[in-house]
Amino acid sequence: MDAMKATLAVVPMLLTLLIASAVGAADTDQQFKLDRNGWTVVGPVRSAAEIIIETDADQKPAFVITPSSPAGAWVVSQPLPIMTEPVTLSMRVQRRSGSGALAISLVSDIPESPTQITALWHLEPKDDRAHRIELGLVAPTTEAMHLAIGAVGGEGQWIVEQIQLGDWTPPERKPGPLAELPAATSPEPLPVGWEPPDSLDGRWRTVGTDREMVTDVSGLRITFPAKVTVAQGVRHEMEVLVTNRGNVEKDLTISLQGPPGAYMPTFTVPFAGGGTTLFRPPVQMLQVGNHWIKVKLSSGSETVEVPIEVVCEPRYPAVGICADPQSLASSLPDVRQIAQFLHLRMPEDPASVSAAIQGPTKVAGQTILSLPLGSDASAMLAGANAAQVNWTTSLVGLYLPASMQQSSGSAIAAAVASATEQIRSELSQAAIISPPLPVVTSDEGLMPSPQFAEALDAGMGTAVASVGLHISDLPHSAILTEELDGDLRREPGSFWTDFDERYDFASLRQRLTQRQLRLPLFLDCLPAKGTGEARLDALMLGRLLISGFAQGCTAATFPVDLLSSQEEAANSSPLFAMIRELTRELAGTVPLRGLAGKEDFSGRLGEPIVYRSFMRKNEGVLFMWNNTSRPIDVAVLLQALPLQMHLLRLSYSEQFVERRFQGLFSLSDEARTNRQQAVYVRVRPLEIVGLSFNFKNPHAGWLGQLVPRPPVKKDYGPDWPTRGDQPWGLRTREQLGGQ
Repeated sequence: MDAMKATLAVVPMLLTLLIASAVGAADTDQQFKLDRNGWTVVGPVRSAAEIIIETDADQKPAFVITPSSPAGAWVVSQPLPIMTEPVTLSMRVQRRSGSGALAISLVSDIPESPTQITALWHLEPKDDRAHRIELGLVAPTTEAMHLAIGAVGGEGQWIVEQIQLGDWTPPERKPGPLAELPAATSPEPLPVGWEPPDSLDGRWRTVGTDREMVTDVSGLRITFPAKVTVAQGVRHEMEVLVTNRGNVEKDLTISLQGPPGAYMPTFTVPFAGGGTTLFRPPVQMLQVGNHWIKVKLSSGSETVEVPIEVVCEPRYPAVGICADPQSLASSLPDVRQIAQFLHLRMPEDPASVSAAIQGPTKVAGQTILSLPLGSDASAMLAGANAAQVNWTTSLVGLYLPASMQQSSGSAIAAAVASATEQIRSELSQAAIISPPLPVVTSDEGLMPSPQFAEALDAGMGTAVASVGLHISDLPHSAILTEELDGDLRREPGSFWTDFDERYDFASLRQRLTQRQLRLPLFLDCLPAKGTGEARLDALMLGRLLISGFAQGCTAATFPVDLLSSQEEAANSSPLFAMIRELTRELAGTVPLRGLAGKEDFSGRLGEPIVYRSFMRKNEGVLFMWNNTSRPIDVAVLLQALPLQMHLLRLSYSEQFVERRFQGLFSLSDEARTNRQQAVYVRVRPLEIVGLSFNFKNPHAGWLGQLVPRPPVKKDYGPDWPTRGDQPWGLRTREQLGGQ
């Protein structure tokens, strides 16, 4: 018998297997092996085929896959060791004939049918040449998985060989545009409930009916309003008068401390001598209620501090947490950091309602009072302390107790109608949120479950002011990077485009519209885990949150115990950081649609760059992510005059949160050379990039287009064209609205 080939058997199977390893792939640091005896065929049986075992110099498995129907066929490995770190899956593939795609997946169990395997990644080559593929792969960190390789979507023949698992190395990351933008810095927050002992370095005075706070520093007189009312999440521009009584220009550095969630990066502004300038520093609050902030002012060698009272009013959309009252008390430290409002699960005993609500409302603001379906809602409301219930008169959420989890949709709709009638008899102005019912992912996007659809058809939507949604989980595996023939792919990766499409809200909203329901959506207790890899889960959840707020969601909550499940400290947890930073940028925003991307980057799903744009009072907000494996430099063309610019990056393979800030906006030299009213930014794979601009004259068309960054010119041309006698965007007084 030839040592290089032994024909073992002829059996009725779908696939011809060429297994080129007697011992499996070489071990990596994570001790992966692909054993020749461990592969199982999943696919329909057809005519007999030979199974041939060979030995070659590479000692790596190989297959010939010949599916006989569009349902496809798969080969599935033995269970792999738990992948505690990302790995690289490399292989050589060739489509010899036919059509369709080669697919990769990870499965927890070997299924009976190929249709039970959902592709994690797929490749549809444009030719029949052999290609070398390397995939950066993340698998669940809690269980062993099987590697599945299949041919799907058509008949034909594929060769897959030289299959190997190794360690993953993230691509080199080079600095791009805006890398020189200063890092955003701000002082530590004040303790919850802080109040000033006096006026600190300022003095209150009354002018007419208005009360002001006045202070002096290094020859500058600064006048603040003594009390400011802001909307939750909105960067409110305080009107501050700065008088320079000297003849020399002076710099003023301003920073702000407030309760957790209050935010304004420290920055420095020049003020010309011999005049008064109207200055508008933005203050942002996330916690509803009355608070004190401390403003620190420095000029030259002098520093002063003044207290300002701030009233923060609720604004949607908003992000919060969900918890049952029993676990809430032990989670208050996390609540103080995360919460904008609380979504309380009321226990069956109405006597405990008052105690559950009393403490958190003082530190976190608005509370949603949750009532179980199938109970006497009016009796439960009457049993609670009236003063506490009044806090929640505008928001009452319904939920399904355990006894109704498996109820039919029509039974749920009837219970909702009964509960809303009882609630409104006690709280006539209540806005009622439906129970959070499950939605499922599909190729058409998020869709209502059969139970949910039946409840809508039975009239549940007409009885409530908002529709509660429950998304059960995120993908359990992910593709980080793709290399084709040694080069990172420029085309959108199938995993990330599939993710955007399967978690898209458009089809769900269409189903509601078909039922004459134009209601806001409430994302209840979003899943905190998918792969178990904290950074990747945080990025997937962030994309879901941004897309949801861009498509009709007005609120989202996360489980209060998500931090306790993290091994890292709260302040370094990627999930916590994602919630904190996106809350800061998305709270109070209004989504914009169809106003940009007329040429290269349309914003549609499945394209290299996907973006979502918003407005928030004087602010334009833009979020982008890159679906390819290569960095893309984007030109953001503006049609309004920015005064300030914030940059936020949430990154997988570097520092997870990066914030940069330009306190006095100006165009870059490159933009002037290109004669573009644009900001250039590099959007890397495995990142969420956010830009927010404070505009002098904001309008809904602030975002012109997203296009590729022009090639960088070596020699600068003429300066930016002028308007009148001054270059656009350069005059400090004009930028600040000076007088």
